[in-house]
Amino acid sequence: MRHILRHAAVLTAFVLLGVLGLQAQDPQKITVTAKKYEFTPSTIEVKAGQPVEITFQSEDTKHGFECKALGIEKVVFEKDKPETVTFTPEKPGTYEFHCAKFCGMGHSKMKGSIVVTE
Repeated sequence: MRHILRHAAVLTAFVLLGVLGLQAQDPQKITVTAKKYEFTPSTIEVKAGQPVEITFQSEDTKHGFECKALGIEKVVFEKDKPETVTFTPEKPGTYEFHCAKFCGMGHSKMKGSIVVTE
């Protein structure tokens, strides 16, 4: 009997979430390509409260990505070995990111921004 009640409670929760419009949002999917010494795109626009999935690809060597202000820790990726990060930005604003893996003399110029809108 408990088993049936548990399933009924779960089903009721899903129905209520659907009725209230609280369904889980699909993430906004973005691909960022890195090469010495730039990210493309270098400006990423996302919405506050919407899940985001960014896949990083390298065209040449190992690169990294980090955006501490949004809680995104260092991710390292290389040619033919993409990496993906997921996060949900909560507050509108502009958040700077940078390459987190030394990739040569122009490494310090390898930056960009994530613009979070309402």
